[in-house]
Amino acid sequence: MPSPSVLFFAGLELLTLAAAAATSAPHITWLESQRSAIVKLDTPGYPLWIMDKARAPILYKDAEPFYVEAKLPSALLLNLTISPDKKTLFLNHQAILPLADSNVPPMIEAYQVPANISKDHLAQITEAGLLNRKWEGLTLGFRYLALDYDRLVWSDPASKSYINNVPVLKLRVLGLGAHSRSDVLKMEKQMVLHVTLTDTKHGKSDAPDLAYAITDIRLKSWEDTYDYVGAVEGKERLCTKSSWRCEDVGLYSGGAPWYRYIWRERFDQFGRVGSGRHAWARKIHVLSKIWEDAGASMVMSWLILMGAVLFVWIIVVVVKKVRGSRERTIRGLAEEDRLLGEDDGSFEEDFLDDEKDAGEIPPPLPPRPAQKEEVLIDLEAADGL
Repeated sequence: MPSPSVLFFAGLELLTLAAAAATSAPHITWLESQRSAIVKLDTPGYPLWIMDKARAPILYKDAEPFYVEAKLPSALLLNLTISPDKKTLFLNHQAILPLADSNVPPMIEAYQVPANISKDHLAQITEAGLLNRKWEGLTLGFRYLALDYDRLVWSDPASKSYINNVPVLKLRVLGLGAHSRSDVLKMEKQMVLHVTLTDTKHGKSDAPDLAYAITDIRLKSWEDTYDYVGAVEGKERLCTKSSWRCEDVGLYSGGAPWYRYIWRERFDQFGRVGSGRHAWARKIHVLSKIWEDAGASMVMSWLILMGAVLFVWIIVVVVKKVRGSRERTIRGLAEEDRLLGEDDGSFEEDFLDDEKDAGEIPPPLPPRPAQKEEVLIDLEAADGL
């Protein structure tokens, strides 16, 4: 009896033959005119991943060992959609034109499908919600790949204001990541996606009432794409904190957008890894997380501490006020009764006046004349004699 692996690859071969016999889906499928479309972008030279359905886990993050590499033509499904307010073009649910933040390019991911997937099969998976993130995080037969990409925009509204508001997005896949594995694609084999937007209001690119529509989608070779700019990235510069952004050199005449070649290893949620802005944004994020996790406790602790400090302060103020009032009362009584011997100087003046009066001796009185003592005679006694 054949082993399970032999049966698996036999089934894979039959599946491939059946897909090849079916009518292949076109590269561009419109879902809604001038608003939404699906692009099947071939990735020549990159293998097709086939899932081991018998043993694969439910969660995609644990499914890396259960995808088998097959040397079959593969493609990516790219969903282009104009936002409800008609001001932004989304690529697989990420704002791609204009960017939400020029300092943090979006991390784009896409489902891989056989290059010769049939029209009916594509319609089925679209109706099942594959491109609407309905099954995100789950293990599927279509592997979810991360993209390294080259983003170049003609008349980018983020760089300056344009009167003729017709931006053209040129997007090329540079590499693909499958879980822990990363591959760089050969440039000469890859097609470049061209998407043209037109402002239906025919106003300036910074007009508040602009309304974009997708007027053209094409796939072109790199020779027909990069007529006025280079197709290959120059030597990578070392990115350090001494540079605020470590922006790509020669991309535009200074200003946003800052990056063209978006390699996943160079960027994360805080921007260009190694730059000064990245370090600053990361610190702010850490502080905000600390605040989110312990903010309520910190506020409560602060309120309790400040309440205790305020209580002590009030007690000190009240004690000082009572003691001050008491001292003023005692001092007032002392002022009145001279208990403390403190006066306005009148006591000293009176004392000096008394000393002055005591030192002055009055002149002697004049002698009074001597007076003869008068003798009274008792006449009755005298007659008896």
